[in-house]
Amino acid sequence: MEIRTNETSPDSWTLTDRCRLLANALVNPQNRAAQDQLCMMLHNQLEILEVALSEPIPEHRKNLGIPEDDGLFDYADSEPDELCDQCMALNFTLMTLHDRKIKEIIAYILWERFEMLRCSLYSSSEELAA
Repeated sequence: MEIRTNETSPDSWTLTDRCRLLANALVNPQNRAAQDQLCMMLHNQLEILEVALSEPIPEHRKNLGIPEDDGLFDYADSEPDELCDQCMALNFTLMTLHDRKIKEIIAYILWERFEMLRCSLYSSSEELAA
């Protein structure tokens, strides 16, 4: 595993945004043929995110506040590392399943989990800043 310094390593917020974009691409009907490749890209980002979540919150991320609730997601109280584990499990499921309908459902659940992770990161930074 490559060790990176804080200057070159993306933080949890940046990685979460990357994963959210990939998850969004997974549920886009125009990207069905690329789904396996997108899952591999997402898997790599999730491995990096898992490491980043164990690092201290960067100073510039401590006072971000909570993003506006758009009402689309149920924001249960989960820790970022728990949500990352859920995302990894859902992504693994996408990589190993062959039933297209089930893969589509799992992709939407994964997309929702990334939204929960994003909100959880903002909540964590706000609690530490207080």
